[in-house]
Amino acid sequence: MKKIINTPESFVYDMCHGIAKAHPELEFVERYKIVKKKEVNQSKVSLISGGGSGHEPAHAGFVGIGMLDAAVCGDVFASPSQIQVYNALKLTKSDKGTLMIVKNYSGDCMNFNNGAGLAKDDGIEVDAVYVNDDIAVKDSLYTVGRRGVAGTVFVHKIAGAKAEQGGSLQEVKTVAQKVIDNVRSFGFALTSCTVPAAGSPTFKIGDDEMEFGVGIHGEPGRKREKIQTADQLAKRIIPDLIEDLKLKKGETIALMINGFGGTPLQELYLLNNSVTSVLEEAGAKIHKTMVGNYMTSIDMAGASITLLRLDEELTLLLDYPVATPALTWGGSSSSRAKACEDAIDALAKVLGTIPCKEEKKTEVKACKEEEKDTKTYEVKGKPVIAEVINTAGMTKLVEKMADVIIENEVAFCEADRNGDGDFGMSVAKGFKQLKKDWATRKKGNIGEFLISASEIIMEYCGGASGPLWGSAFRYGGKAAGNATEIGAKELAEILQAAVVGIQETGKKSFGRGAVVGDKTLIDALVPAADSMTASGIAGEKLIVAIDKAAKAAVEGAEKTKSFAANLGRAGTVGERSIGFPDAGAYGVGVIFTALAEFAKKFK
Repeated sequence: MKKIINTPESFVYDMCHGIAKAHPELEFVERYKIVKKKEVNQSKVSLISGGGSGHEPAHAGFVGIGMLDAAVCGDVFASPSQIQVYNALKLTKSDKGTLMIVKNYSGDCMNFNNGAGLAKDDGIEVDAVYVNDDIAVKDSLYTVGRRGVAGTVFVHKIAGAKAEQGGSLQEVKTVAQKVIDNVRSFGFALTSCTVPAAGSPTFKIGDDEMEFGVGIHGEPGRKREKIQTADQLAKRIIPDLIEDLKLKKGETIALMINGFGGTPLQELYLLNNSVTSVLEEAGAKIHKTMVGNYMTSIDMAGASITLLRLDEELTLLLDYPVATPALTWGGSSSSRAKACEDAIDALAKVLGTIPCKEEKKTEVKACKEEEKDTKTYEVKGKPVIAEVINTAGMTKLVEKMADVIIENEVAFCEADRNGDGDFGMSVAKGFKQLKKDWATRKKGNIGEFLISASEIIMEYCGGASGPLWGSAFRYGGKAAGNATEIGAKELAEILQAAVVGIQETGKKSFGRGAVVGDKTLIDALVPAADSMTASGIAGEKLIVAIDKAAKAAVEGAEKTKSFAANLGRAGTVGERSIGFPDAGAYGVGVIFTALAEFAKKFK
């Protein structure tokens, strides 16, 4: 791997600091990895978006006048945590409410929805739209439906213009949804990309091959084919986009030729030539064409094509002035910035309040200086992992679990090659932080400890891992209650509660939780929990029960090789996931096996 980089761990922080230093109208709230306007106009609807990093200039590059007020930055290809989203909502709180623009991925949906729930509890008015423009995911057969890709930029632009014009929250949401209903995208890749934490390409591909129908996370496409010419690609992709959009001859569109980060601009313009010819032959009227890198996949070579059907309203909003690091048109950015500042200060004087710029600086400073709980807690007694597990013993098991996850970070990323390739990095990040904050975790009893651990996991595990693994620990902790000592029966109750926690988290975001056969970590966790329950009923020794549960988890993970994913990490590639285990299920098998061996040898 050759990259301009310090360390994989500091990659996103260093990049965001660089963005803020290059654009002094922005600031980087390091603790929560939020890039935001220094001066948030509280008299208009606030817009926040975000997701995994690696898509630059999205999303931080679109923070500015006429687009976003803040971008919440996750790790590479991993959604930000619900705590990050919650703090972004607090920092951009507006008198007219906030609209979240969320790309339709499992982790993004769960974390943004959960973050919004926390903000609503604080009295912040929040609504959301979900972008799903990728037609490569046919008929919403897999995962949460179609993915949100480059069409998201059009949603940012048009919703941002409506907010800048003074639209209400409902009006801004309505026009954002109108864009979503009228935008379609399709992508292809000539190479994979290299996630810094993984250090090698997510997938291997021949020199004469291409991935057809890729997303923006380096995941494989719908199918692998021989490389085609630009003309051939245009003639193949444009009819599919027109058909799905139900675009009629004579209608007006905006066109985006989006690079994935590794394709030279000359090739993108070449592709635009081919695409424009096909569109003109089909009778489409092109109002505006955007060619460049807008929603990338790190260093992947390839491109996506996006069509947006326009009417008078959308055309006017698309053309409305904008000034962001990555998108500027319609006049001088400095003059617009000055006009915005003057308007905010004038409003503040009328209301008799502190000017917005000073107020928000104070709020950000408070956010940065907010102290964590630094009180330390020691577990009482000698750890026991034998016929029973005491509180000290449970802390040893969780500490061992953290070590196993951290040791397998790269291996778990490798197992996620049919997904985003970020699973190991996402879950390891949370457990690394758990070890750093180990002394501050409450350890009075088993339930208190597991719930305390869940707080770190929910905040620091990336992508879907935060909500899912955090909920597993939290529900497990509630099941354990005030117990300071448990046997096989009680451990089974904890595992069964963890299953419920994961499924309930899925229901909140997608209407249903995963079940065995969907190809998720549930395929390993449910057999393990059921095995432990059976052992508890049979009165088997705890160490024997743990070993049997581990074997059941491994067997469950192995079974996921034989069927396509309906939900979860590999959901978007469908049948191409056959032959490979689900990364989450595989991880559960590895972790439980290591814990079983640890329990056998513990003294």
